[in-house]
Amino acid sequence: MSIEQLLAKRERLLGPNNPLFYEEPLHLVKGEGVWVTDADGRRYLDCYNNVPCVGHCHPRVVDAISRQAAQLNTHTRYLHENILNYAEKLLATFDDSLDRMMLGCTGS
Repeated sequence: MSIEQLLAKRERLLGPNNPLFYEEPLHLVKGEGVWVTDADGRRYLDCYNNVPCVGHCHPRVVDAISRQAAQLNTHTRYLHENILNYAEKLLATFDDSLDRMMLGCTGS
């Protein structure tokens, strides 16, 4: 699909007020480590999409997501031990004054 076709489809399905980066939008098709690849095979160093944390397609993250999705895929408005275990582990890495957390699905 051409960039023009993708842009038209995107506007039709997501609306005209859904911004993109760059004057010439990137059509990304793959990510690995700190790199993203466009539909023409050009690689770009990704300094934006949470790459400093673990990179794209990190095998341990992919495995953890796969295992959890095979068991349960829900949000925090139900009781589930995994979110509590995660909260304990994460909060233990911070100063004691940070003793609670709230998760949100914001894309950040």
